[in-house]
Amino acid sequence: MSGNKTLGLEISDLLHDGRGVGRINGKAYFVEGALPSETIEFRLIREKRNFGEGRVSKIVSPSAHRVDPRCEYFSRCGGCTLQHLEHNQQIEYKKQQVLNNLQRIQVQPENTLPSLIGPKWHYRRRARLAVQRARDGQFLVGFRNAGTNRIEPIAHCLVLDKALDAILTALPLILKDVPQDIKIFEIELLAADNALAVSVEASKSLKQAGEIAIFNALSMVNDIPTQLWWKSSKKSQFQRIGENHKPLYVHVSDQIKLNCEPGQFIQVNSDINRRMIDQLLDLLPVGNRGTVVDLFCGSGNLSLPLAQHFDHLVGVEGLQDLVDGATENAQRNGIDNVRFIIADLNDAASLKTVSKLAKSIDLVVLDPPRSGAPAVMSWINNSGAKRVIYISCHPATMVRDTTALVQKGYKLKDIGVIDMFPHTAHIETMALFEK
Repeated sequence: MSGNKTLGLEISDLLHDGRGVGRINGKAYFVEGALPSETIEFRLIREKRNFGEGRVSKIVSPSAHRVDPRCEYFSRCGGCTLQHLEHNQQIEYKKQQVLNNLQRIQVQPENTLPSLIGPKWHYRRRARLAVQRARDGQFLVGFRNAGTNRIEPIAHCLVLDKALDAILTALPLILKDVPQDIKIFEIELLAADNALAVSVEASKSLKQAGEIAIFNALSMVNDIPTQLWWKSSKKSQFQRIGENHKPLYVHVSDQIKLNCEPGQFIQVNSDINRRMIDQLLDLLPVGNRGTVVDLFCGSGNLSLPLAQHFDHLVGVEGLQDLVDGATENAQRNGIDNVRFIIADLNDAASLKTVSKLAKSIDLVVLDPPRSGAPAVMSWINNSGAKRVIYISCHPATMVRDTTALVQKGYKLKDIGVIDMFPHTAHIETMALFEK
C-alpha cells in the first residue's frame, strides 16, 4: 500500500540512515525528514507487514533542534540527510547510536572520548559526480537521488571544497562540446594540497583538440593548478592530459605527505583526518616502542605517522597498487622502519606472513570498510597484541567485531565519534581495546 495515504505519527528515535521512526499500534514506520520528539504527518510510500516507509508532508510539532537546511537541494539530493538537525545534535545522535549498539551486546566503555569535530561546510576534498546527457545535448551533473538512479543536477554543493564547487558549477558549460558519440559515465573531483584534479570516465577518448579545450577551460575556473585525467572504457587507469604532470599529494601531518591519484582512496575530510591521526597517537602509552601492525593500511594514511612512534611497522592491504603506493610514500618521506605486504583480509590464513614478520606485536590498528573485519578477528585475538585500535565507518559491523574481541579478553577502554561527514548519517568511530 502506498501513494496518497497520509498518517499522523510521533517520532521517538532516529535510524542509522537518518530517518525518524515511530509506531502506530505497535507497527514501526520509518519516515524521511522526521526528527525525534516531533509530531508529524507523513505520506506513506511503502507498506509491508512488519513496517512502513514514508516521507514527511507536515510538521505538526517541530523538534527544538530542527533547523532550516542551508542547501536548496536538500530534499532531493541523496548526499546530506541531516541538514535539518542542529550540527551539535547530529554529533549527539551519532554518539548515542554507537553507545546504544554497544549496550545491546552489554559492553560498556571505560571512557567516552571527546567527539572530533571540524568545519561543517566545504569539508569534502573528493567527490564522485553522476553525469548524464539530456535530450538537448546539455550535460546534467550532480548526485543521485537517495535510493534511485535519477540524477539531481546541482549547481553548487555546500559540503564540497570551494574550489571544487566552482568546477562543479562550470562543468556543464565546459563539457558542452564533447562529441555526441562519447558517453560520460562519471566525474571525480579531487582537491589535493598542490593541485586540483578532474578525472573523467567515458566510453571513448577525446581527440587532442577536445582534450586541450577542456583542459584550458578547467584551468580558467580557479587560480589553482588544475589537472585533467581521462579514462576510456578500454583502459584500466586514468591518463593525465595537458601540461601539469606534477604528482598530486595530500598532507596527513606537517611532516608527512602521501602521493595520490584519481580513483585511489583518500579520506575526504582533510581537517578531521589530521585530528583522527592525532587522537590515534594520543591513545598510545607514553614511551611506546615495539611493533605495530596496520591492517587495511591503504597507501599509508595511518601507517606512516604510527611508524614514527614504533621500532617496526607492518602494513597489510589486499590490493597490490595500494601496497606499492604505501611503500613509495614511505620512501619519499624517509621512513625506513616499515614493511608493506599484500594479503587477503577476508582470509585469516593469509596473515601467516604477518606473524612471521612480527613475532611480537604490541599494537594492531585496523580501519576496515563498512563490512568490518570478521575474517581477521581470530588472527588479532591470537596475535598477542596488548592493544587494538579499531576505526570503524559502520557501527553495526564494529559492534559485531567488538563482540569477538571482548569474548577473547579484550576490554573496551575508550571510544569516540569522529565527525568525518557532517550533515550525513554516516558514523565514524575510534575505539581502543586492551588486554
